[in-house]
Amino acid sequence: MFRLSKIAKADPFFHFLKSSGLLVLILGIYSFCSLPVYAQDSSEELKLFIKAQQAKLEEQTKILEQQKLLILEQSKLLKQQNSQEKQTVDPESTTPPKLLGEAEDFKKIPSLEELTDITKETQPGRRGPNWPVKDNGMMATWGKDGRLTFESEDKAFKARIGGLFQMDFGFYSIDPYAQKLLPDSGLQQGSDFRRARLRSDGNFYTYMEWVFEMDFSRASDERVDVLTAPVPNVTFNNVFIGMHNIPYLGTVRVGHIKEELSFYSASSGRNIPFMERPYVWDSIEDPYLFSNGITISNTYFEDHVYSWVGLFQTNTRTGAFAASNTAELAFDVRLCLMPFYDEESNHWMNLGSTGSIRANPTDLLGQNKGLPVASSNVAPLVRAGSSFQVPNLINTRAIFTRDGTELYTLCFNYANGPFSMGGQYNGQFLSNSYTGGLPNSNGTLPANVKPVGDLYFDGYSIEMLCFLTKGDHRGINKMDPMYAQVIPVKNFSFGHGKGEEGSGAWEIGTKFDFIKSQFDVPDAKPRGGYLSAVTLGLNWYLNPNALVMTNYVYTTGFFGQNGPDNAAFHSFGSRFQFTF
Repeated sequence: MFRLSKIAKADPFFHFLKSSGLLVLILGIYSFCSLPVYAQDSSEELKLFIKAQQAKLEEQTKILEQQKLLILEQSKLLKQQNSQEKQTVDPESTTPPKLLGEAEDFKKIPSLEELTDITKETQPGRRGPNWPVKDNGMMATWGKDGRLTFESEDKAFKARIGGLFQMDFGFYSIDPYAQKLLPDSGLQQGSDFRRARLRSDGNFYTYMEWVFEMDFSRASDERVDVLTAPVPNVTFNNVFIGMHNIPYLGTVRVGHIKEELSFYSASSGRNIPFMERPYVWDSIEDPYLFSNGITISNTYFEDHVYSWVGLFQTNTRTGAFAASNTAELAFDVRLCLMPFYDEESNHWMNLGSTGSIRANPTDLLGQNKGLPVASSNVAPLVRAGSSFQVPNLINTRAIFTRDGTELYTLCFNYANGPFSMGGQYNGQFLSNSYTGGLPNSNGTLPANVKPVGDLYFDGYSIEMLCFLTKGDHRGINKMDPMYAQVIPVKNFSFGHGKGEEGSGAWEIGTKFDFIKSQFDVPDAKPRGGYLSAVTLGLNWYLNPNALVMTNYVYTTGFFGQNGPDNAAFHSFGSRFQFTF
C-alpha cells in the first residue's frame, strides 16, 4: 500500500484512473470484448450467447461498483497519509513516524473478495439457506467418477443423472443327486441382468438432497415360500428426500431408504468386490435391505465416529407399499469407529456394530393369513436367470412368532495401500417360535402347529483382496462407512488419440462364507440347512464406468429338504458392468 501511494504521487494519470474506477471498467470492457464468438453459431445460439454475456456484464458491473467503494476508502487513507508525511519530524528521533494508512487501519478495509463472496457467513464452499438464489445457470461436467453432473456456479444446486446395468453369466457343475435336492429344476446355467437401474440424485438449496432410484431387472428379488406381498415388475430402491448439516442431528432422510445393517448393506451393489454379498447377509439382512422409514446419521470427533439410527415399516422391501392393522415397525442402530484414516496412503480401519429389533410382517398370501411370519433363505453366490428361476439353497419356510425378530451384526474392514480385508458376523434370534401357525388364544395347538422354541441363525464371512496394478486401491466412504468406488490410476487404453496407454486396475480376491439356518421340528425332518463356500475372484476395472468381474465358487453343506450333508457343487460366473 505504501508503494501504491508513491506510484500515485508520481503518476497523476494513474491516480485519476484508480480513484475513479475507470481502470477497472476499461479492463472489464476489454475482457468482455475479447470473448470469442464463432461465425458458425446459429442465430438461436448467438441469442443465448449474448444473453449469457449480458448476465456476466451485469455481474461485472456490480463488482466494479464494489471496487469503486474500496478505491474511495483507500484514497481517503492515502490523503491522510500524505498530510501525515508533511508534519515535522524530530531530527533526533530514530523511529519513523506512523503512517495512518498502514497496519491496523488497512486491516479494517474489506477486500473485494469479502465484498463479493457470499459464502463468508457459512461453511467454506457452501451457501446458507437464507441467501437469495442466483439464476446463474448450470454447468455440465463428466466427473472423474464417470458420472454426468450438473452444478450451479455458486454450488448451491447439483444434480446427477445416471444408472447401472450388470450383465451376468452363470455356469454350474453339480452331481445329479445334489441337483435333485433343490426345488424346481435346480441350478440352471444362463444369463440375466442382475441389476438394471436408473438413478437421479443431488443437492438443492445447498442443505437439502434427494435420491430417486428404480430397478427394472427382476433379478434382485428372491423366490420364497412365504410371500407377504405381490412382487412388482419394477422395484423401488433408494427414493428419499433429506436435509444435512443440521445442528446436533447431522443428516435426516425420509422415504424408501436402505437399512444399514452392516458394512456390506451400506455399500452399493455397484461397488462390492464380489458378484454377490456373503451367504450370511443373504440369509439375515437381504429381506430388510430397503424399507419405508426415517433415518438420522452423523459423524463425530473429526469423522472418526459414525452413528446411524432408523425407524422403519417392515414388509416394504420391494414395493414400498404396506398396510396392516398393527404397527409392524423396526428400529435399527449402527455405530462405527474409525481408529485411523490416512487418505494419501489408503491406510484405514473401520469397526462397526449394528442391532435391530423388528416386528415380523403379516402373512398376506399364505395359508395362515394375518399371522406374523419370518423365514431364512439363501441363494447361490453365482446366479443365472430371473429371480424366480434361481433356486434357494436353504429355505426354512414359514416360522411364526409374536415376539418379533432381533438381528446383530459385527463388522471389521481394513486397508493398507493395495491390500484390503474384511470380516462380518451376523446373528438372528426368533423366540417362542412355531411352524404351521400359532397357538389358539386359550393356549391349545391347532392341527399341524408345532413348537420349535427359541431359534438362533448365524454365520460369518472373511475376505482378502489385493490390487496388482501400481497405485490402485479400495477406499472407504468415511462419512458413511461403506466401500467407495474404485477409480483406476490409469484407465485402460491402447493409446489412441491423446490418451496414454494404460491397463486399468486389476484386483484379485478370495472369500470364505459360512451360514447355518437349521432347526429341528418335532416328529418331522429338520428344516433349513447350513453351507460353506470358498470364492476366488478377479476384477478388471477398465475405467470408472466399466468393470469385468469373474468368480469361481465351491459350495458344500446340507441344503434342500433332504440329506445328505456332503452335497457340493462348482459354479463359475462373470459380470460385465457399466455405470454412468
